[in-house]
Amino acid sequence: MVNKKILSYIILGLLIVILLVLTIFPQVIYAVKDSTTGNSVEDTCNPPEGMTIKEWTTHMSHHPNIYSKCLE
Repeated sequence: MVNKKILSYIILGLLIVILLVLTIFPQVIYAVKDSTTGNSVEDTCNPPEGMTIKEWTTHMSHHPNIYSKCLE
């Protein structure tokens, strides 16, 4: 049986790796978030509540790899 201490170190290590990856590649967070809010281009390209079209366009321009269809 795997020692509980070793198992806890493995879990802690995995959590640290996941947090580092999400910190270094924040686009992953946006891609996951946008993929769950709607699959159509209209849903993704329309600004969320509380943001103007100009603010949303500025936000999308910072992430051209995610919002390329909206910026065409």
